[in-house]
Amino acid sequence: MDKFAETTPRNSSTVTRDMQNLKVSTEEVGRAEDVQVDSDQSKFSAMLGILRKLVGVADVISLRLSLPAQLLDPIPNLEYWNYMDRPDFFVAIPESDDEVERMLATLAWWFSKLLKHTGKVLKPFNSVLGEQFFCYWEVPREGDSTGNGCQSTATSSATDVSAADATNSGALRVEYITEQVSHHPPVSAHIYRCQERGIEAAGIDHISAKFTGLSATVAAGSHCKGIFVTLTKRDNETYVCTHPTANIVGWLRGSLKVQCVETSYIVCAKTKLATIVEFKEERWFGKNKDNVSGRVFRYDPETQAELIPAWRLKDIPKSCQTVATFSGNWDKLVTAQREDKPSDSANAARTLIDMSSLQVVDKIVKPLDEQGEMESRRVWDPVASKMLQGKFGDATKLKRIVEDAQREKTAARNDRGEEFVPALFKPDYSNGRPELLDSAPINL
Repeated sequence: MDKFAETTPRNSSTVTRDMQNLKVSTEEVGRAEDVQVDSDQSKFSAMLGILRKLVGVADVISLRLSLPAQLLDPIPNLEYWNYMDRPDFFVAIPESDDEVERMLATLAWWFSKLLKHTGKVLKPFNSVLGEQFFCYWEVPREGDSTGNGCQSTATSSATDVSAADATNSGALRVEYITEQVSHHPPVSAHIYRCQERGIEAAGIDHISAKFTGLSATVAAGSHCKGIFVTLTKRDNETYVCTHPTANIVGWLRGSLKVQCVETSYIVCAKTKLATIVEFKEERWFGKNKDNVSGRVFRYDPETQAELIPAWRLKDIPKSCQTVATFSGNWDKLVTAQREDKPSDSANAARTLIDMSSLQVVDKIVKPLDEQGEMESRRVWDPVASKMLQGKFGDATKLKRIVEDAQREKTAARNDRGEEFVPALFKPDYSNGRPELLDSAPINL
């Protein structure tokens, strides 16, 4: 079993008892590593103690907050924070000749990327500037004897194998290429692609976060414009998919979970189709029957493109023809129904995605000795190894060495008057759609 695949379950002891044992240095928030985690104290309550000091801070992510190893999970951020929990949904997007079905397939993939968030909430290692991660997935073709359920596990794990050992010549290959292109603020660029199917997804990851005392809210940051999914074999049909806002709740219960809230959208100017996804916040008492609903509709890109980001479902004009509707629970079952065809059995409500039946698909990653020095697992392997041995003091010291080395590199660049230059991506990503350099050293 790969060391990055294993995570230690968090103790969910009561907050009242745990908070009595919490010892936090109040000299500066930025030295969160000064937190002392007692033997009978849970990681959860220690994190809560730190976050309570940040109530009112507009953006927690912008702080230079360094956490002790006890409060982290042994997986790098670039590896964990990816959108291919189910690459089989991704490669299915271009298949249909029906433009509405392609939009619905894009929507199904959009939900599938939330799969990891239906389970335990993880806190991965923060990426260092210039850090890179490469991996790929193999998706069996339709009719393959392995079926359409890619090899998967119940965790957000990865599998260390050489490319030669893993390659299935009959499978579709989905590649993931990403790099940390800024550290303050933390920004990474990413590309996903299946060249055989003619599909690519590109975007910038940048989040903002704040803590209210009862929940932590994570939303897209200013550099993030969404994910741009392009179908090169469909005349470069492009879908702009925005991210949902998430509340991390359950701090008082000692059991964290993710709730998606507010509104997201998917738009495709070429087909003149748009989708609005509206989430409902969970009730304090009882449960909502459905926590997500939405509509796929036709719009005018020339007059309505700039209006859609501000629309909720009730704001969609009657002049916009609804071609499909969907509803359900984003973390369980979502059903969809075509509204532009006769309402007979052939067009009845059908399953769009059933998250409860899915597991996260394994990544294929090169062994450490085949990775470059800036690749995520090479950077964080010493820290992860100590964490998995339970030597958290040693892990925190090694973590500081990694972080201090980055500070020294930054100081040296500043002394020389130099800007950081990404190794994989073009330096201008202001439109939220990064482009790979022709000379990018991609280690797949």
